Amino acid sequence: MIVLNDEHYIGEGLIRTCYEHPEDKSRCVKVPKAHVTRDYTYKEILYYLKLQKRNTSKFNYPFYSDYRGELETNLGLGQVFDLVRDEQTGTISKTLEYYLNNETLVTSEKLWNALLQLKQQMTQFKVFTRDLRARNLCCKVLNDGTIQIIIIDGIGHRDFFPLADYFSFFSKKKIERTFKKWHFTSIEDQKAFLLKDNG
Repeated sequence: MIVLNDEHYIGEGLIRTCYEHPEDKSRCVKVPKAHVTRDYTYKEILYYLKLQKRNTSKFNYPFYSDYRGELETNLGLGQVFDLVRDEQTGTISKTLEYYLNNETLVTSEKLWNALLQLKQQMTQFKVFTRDLRARNLCCKVLNDGTIQIIIIDGIGHRDFFPLADYFSFFSKKKIERTFKKWHFTSIEDQKAFLLKDNG
């Protein structure tokens, strides 16, 4: 069992609280909140296990934080994932929401190009999200100053007939709908959505 405390705290959403792994700086531990059922967590794990059967060496870059197993913590059973860090500083990468709310730090053009690259990879490799919010996307700053956007939460889908998992036509349509639903048709559209969503 590992012990998690305030010094390891990274952030939290509606479902889980995220901590830096105290023994491995390349990993984080997500502990489900009390109201989250084991069934919910297990369905997500199954999706990650399905993705792990694919040849990820074909990815242009690892565009989602991968699942690395479960472990016991002092706060309950946690799930271990890759922790995204900036190349330049080694610090934990900030979310896209953070950069959109602090727009002087990174240009809109740079963020938009990174989003288009993410969309291309999701389409090519048929990886889907239930919740494409800006807070679920991390912006990894590379040594050359460019950005890679990496999905850190919300991976998976609930399709009963998962045609998009197998056919490129349906996967492209599904991802187009996802980006439109979550207001990623432009950076300005996303900023307006964030103002409304947080207001």
